[in-house]
Amino acid sequence: MRRYIMGVFLIVFGVLSGLVDTTEAVEVVLKSGRVVRGELVRETATSITLQLSSSRIEISKLSIKTIDGRSPFEQPRSRTAVSSDSTGKMEVQISAGDFLMGDTRDKNAPVHKVYLDAYWVDTREVTNTQYREFVTSTGHSAPRYWGEAKYNDPNQPVVGVSWDDANAYCSWKGKRLPTEAEWERAARGAQSRLYPWGDRFDVTRANTRETRNRRPLPVGAFPEGATSEGLLDMSGNVWEWCWDWFDEGYYRVSPLHNPTGPEAGKKRVIRGGGWSAPHIHMARRRGEKPDKTYPSLGFRCARSDTEAQAKQ
Repeated sequence: MRRYIMGVFLIVFGVLSGLVDTTEAVEVVLKSGRVVRGELVRETATSITLQLSSSRIEISKLSIKTIDGRSPFEQPRSRTAVSSDSTGKMEVQISAGDFLMGDTRDKNAPVHKVYLDAYWVDTREVTNTQYREFVTSTGHSAPRYWGEAKYNDPNQPVVGVSWDDANAYCSWKGKRLPTEAEWERAARGAQSRLYPWGDRFDVTRANTRETRNRRPLPVGAFPEGATSEGLLDMSGNVWEWCWDWFDEGYYRVSPLHNPTGPEAGKKRVIRGGGWSAPHIHMARRRGEKPDKTYPSLGFRCARSDTEAQAKQ
């Protein structure tokens, strides 16, 4: 029997049966709507065996969930420090440690170890409401697309902002843009997943081209797409500016500790994909000229954890 995991979907070719010890109750929901109850044995992260009430049942495609609604492949969320800034916007602490950054393909290569000091990152992209406070307070120019109803809902992420605009906002808040390494670590979560929720794309968890919304949605519209530490919209909705200059070959010379990118360049890093792009895995890199403004490009802020660093 061959088995292939696709998110929480299992495609089985052949006859599925089991005479194994039971460890976790599950419901198997067939395409017809019929529910088959059984027991789940998780052998590995990518291979499972089900003991169903029938000793012999032929299934071509099924959706699996545990009785409490979790995916059987979901890892428990780690305990994460959470705080609120002066506007009530939530942020989470990313603990110090190392992770494997990049992948084996093209400009995303090579895979390499990076160590980051502890830092904080906003759980959501900066909204039009928050950016309007900045514009009103400082006299900064308004974003390019505020005159279009498609992009000016108060709870949508602000778009049409350049790298300088994003950097100015974060500085005004006493923060900064996340480095590319910080962004990828935050997006992949403590388990270093390929997507915020796991290693397979799931169209129900992110606002990408596949959802056909054709616009940015209010931040946090896909709570099931959160990372293990509670960050929202790291995949899709809008691309996000990062601090670093972009260089396709930078990973080959990147330092181990707290990389901040090349000293100079022509483009800045953007990450995460957006509503107009096909789904983007969290190791995918892209560069954009810092003065560019797009309806699918926004940002979120981060800050160093000075208290944690002072204790080192």
